[in-house]
Amino acid sequence: MIIRNDILFASVKEMLKEKPEVKVVVKGDSMLPFLRTGDMVALRKPHRLRTGMIALVEPSEGVYILHRIVKLGDEDMVLYGDGNIGVKEKVPYTAVVAVVQRVYRGKRIINYGSFVWKMQNRLWPKNKLARKYALKVYRKGVKQLNKNKQL
Repeated sequence: MIIRNDILFASVKEMLKEKPEVKVVVKGDSMLPFLRTGDMVALRKPHRLRTGMIALVEPSEGVYILHRIVKLGDEDMVLYGDGNIGVKEKVPYTAVVAVVQRVYRGKRIINYGSFVWKMQNRLWPKNKLARKYALKVYRKGVKQLNKNKQL
């Protein structure tokens, strides 16, 4: 069953009022290669925001975005999807719903602050042109792997 994002994340917002953590399955390419369709993320209310965190925000009613924090300002912050080439979002702190605490990929668990998380944040290109080519190489590699699996 597929649930629309506005309904799903409105429910997540409500659940976080009572539970310390809520898990959801990721769908989409905007956070490739770090988050992939089918990964599960554990969301929690933020205690303190930092660059490198992945935040779930609601910039306008019913619109939700799950992207990495790349800059913190006095009243707002800038988010950038790892899989995006040029689109950045500037949102107020009041738009933050939750942050990703950990990622589940099959049997593998990637915790916020872990070596893998930090390396992904540091090594993934910030430059648009470099990011464009890194994504192209990544997607080509995934396509080839899938092709090889079918043989």
